[in-house]
Amino acid sequence: MLRIVLTAAALACSTGLALAQDNRLPDIGSSAGELITPAKEAEYGAMLLAQLRHYDYLLEDPLVDSWLDTLGQRIAGASDDPRRGYTFFMMRQREINAFATLGGYVGVNSGLVLAAEREDEVAGVLAHEVAHVTQEHVLRGVERAQRDQLPILLAMLGAVAIANASGGNSADDAAQAAIVGAMGLAQQRQIDYTRSNESEADRLGIQALARAGFDPAGMADFFAKMHARSRTNAASLYGETPDYLRTHPMTTTRITEAKERVERVRANRPSFSAGMRSDNPLLPGGIDVSTRLASGRTGVFELARERLRVLSAPTPAEAIREYEALARARSLTAAERYGMAVAQLQAGQARRALPALAALA
Repeated sequence: MLRIVLTAAALACSTGLALAQDNRLPDIGSSAGELITPAKEAEYGAMLLAQLRHYDYLLEDPLVDSWLDTLGQRIAGASDDPRRGYTFFMMRQREINAFATLGGYVGVNSGLVLAAEREDEVAGVLAHEVAHVTQEHVLRGVERAQRDQLPILLAMLGAVAIANASGGNSADDAAQAAIVGAMGLAQQRQIDYTRSNESEADRLGIQALARAGFDPAGMADFFAKMHARSRTNAASLYGETPDYLRTHPMTTTRITEAKERVERVRANRPSFSAGMRSDNPLLPGGIDVSTRLASGRTGVFELARERLRVLSAPTPAEAIREYEALARARSLTAAERYGMAVAQLQAGQARRALPALAALA
C-alpha cells in the first residue's frame, strides 16, 4: 500500500506545471520574480525560438513578420509593462492558437490569423498574451506548483494514515479514496489558477487594446467566435475543437464578462470633439487629438492574412486550390487575388501571376 500511496502522491504533485519539476530551479520565497532572473528568462525564450526554428515550426516571412511585430509592439507599448522586451513570432500551424512564454516571447499560429475577420481580433489575442507576460503568469504558475506540492502530499499521507488506523477491509478503499481526493484537489487548484490567470489577462488585455487605439471588443468578439465554432463542431479549419479553447478555457460567463469590461472601458474613455488640438508641448501643434489609430479591417492585415494562407499551406498547389474553391463560391477580394498570385508565383506560374499583380498595382 505504501508504494501505491507514494506513486499516487507523485502523480498528484505532477499535475502542476512541468517546469516546476526541474530540480535545478532554486528554492523560492513568495516572489515569482526571484524564481528566474530576467536574463535567464530571455535565454529560455531564445532557446525555445531556436528549437522551433530547428524543427521548421516557424513561418518566417519578412512582410508577415513586419506586420505581426508592428501589431504586437503597438499592443505591448500600451501594456502595463511597456519597457519589457517582447518578441512576436508566427507559427506555420493551421490550428487556432497563440501562447506566451518566458522572456516576453509570444507565438501566434497561422490558423488564428486565418480565422480572424478583423485586425482588432488578432490584436485582442495578442493583448491577452502580452498580459500573461506582464503579470508573470508562467513564473507564478511555477511558484504556485512548488508551493502546493508539499501540502497536498501531506494531506494525502495523513488521510491514508487515518484510513489505515481504522483497520478492517475498508482500509484499502478509504486509502484509495484519499488518494483520489488529493489528486482531485491538485487538479482543481490548477483549474482555479488557470481561470484566475485568464480573467486577469482578459481584463488587462482589454485595457491595453483600448489604449493602443483598437476596438476593445476585438477580444470578446474573437472569444465568442471560438465558442460558437466549438458548439457547432465546426471549430477549426480541420473541423476540430480549436487548440485555443484547450489552452484558454472558454465559457459563456467569461465571454459575458469580457463584453462587460469592454462597455466599462468605452464608458470611461475620454471623448474629444472633432478638430480639437493637443495642449501637449511635446506634440506638434497641428495634431488632431480626436484622430484615432486605424482599426477594424485594414489593407495590411488582409494582405498579411493572404500571405499566411499561401505560406502555411502544405504546397503552393494546395493554396491555389483553396482560392479556386473560394472563387467558386463568390468573387475574390483584392487581397485574395493577391494571395492567389503569390501562390501562383510559388508554384512557378509567373505568366498567370504577373498580370494579376499588375492589375492590383
